[in-house]
Amino acid sequence: MNQDSTSICLICESTGTVAFSSTDLMFGGDRVFHYHHCGNCGLIYQQPIPDEAGIASFYPENYNIYTEPTHTTFSTRKRLYLSNRLGYTHLDTSGDYRPQIVNDVIPWVPNGKLLDIGCGNGEYLLRMKSIGWQCKGVEFNDKAVSICRKHDLDIFQGDLAAASFNDASFDFVTAHHLIEHVPDPHTLMKEIVRITRPGGFVLIRTPNSESLGRKLLGRYWFANEVPRHLLLYSEHNLKLLAEQHGLKCNRTLQPIKPKLVLRSLDYKFGNRGKPSEKTKFLRWASKLYIPAARLSRRGDELFMLFTRKNEHK
Repeated sequence: MNQDSTSICLICESTGTVAFSSTDLMFGGDRVFHYHHCGNCGLIYQQPIPDEAGIASFYPENYNIYTEPTHTTFSTRKRLYLSNRLGYTHLDTSGDYRPQIVNDVIPWVPNGKLLDIGCGNGEYLLRMKSIGWQCKGVEFNDKAVSICRKHDLDIFQGDLAAASFNDASFDFVTAHHLIEHVPDPHTLMKEIVRITRPGGFVLIRTPNSESLGRKLLGRYWFANEVPRHLLLYSEHNLKLLAEQHGLKCNRTLQPIKPKLVLRSLDYKFGNRGKPSEKTKFLRWASKLYIPAARLSRRGDELFMLFTRKNEHK
């Protein structure tokens, strides 16, 4: 491919040009992948976008990120916050008096129905089930589905469209680190909106393409995860995409993840020995990243909560 070529942005249809090129830094190999940057909305995307077979080839047999869930309930402090601030008054909050903020839960909906797309090992579903939600999940991976079903979770194996949920089936739809793996964000977003009830909530989490760490470390940024991350979003273009499909942004958080810096430094310096996480000096230095990222307002992750607009507005 000619690296000087231009392309059309998948979100705003403006012109994109080459942003960076990289091999697969996680699993190795000589193949170079090219990413373009939209000059208008800022989307970063693999160019060309691969087909289904190409995407499948990016996940080797040893790509195994699914283990048994460990955090399957909320702590007493978090239950206290949920009870006092979000209406979960049915929860047992005895034993503590100091609430702890919870960001991935919406106000209580009696008999509320939740869908987690790309639910992995089901840990989030188990936590939400523990506070009263009726939970379903969608997941491709055989091992992940097996783990979920072992914990009596209701899982559809396959992609979201194939699940054929009814219109307005869910009060709360979540997608944790999924959208960056999806080649056609419009199809995904359209289906999410269709199955969310008017006034219902959608939570999307994804790496922040405008994070301070990515600005400093460029193609070595761990959360690029070339080639599996097909699109890298900013707060602006993810909000634009959502608005195109009838969602309104309620809240955005940008968590800071210093471990991403350490893992990125391993890529940059070709560290094949002692991981940077365990190197005392680098761990200390990475702590300086937290105030710097906070000051720059460039967190490492986007955590965006949307509401589906009422159809008659």
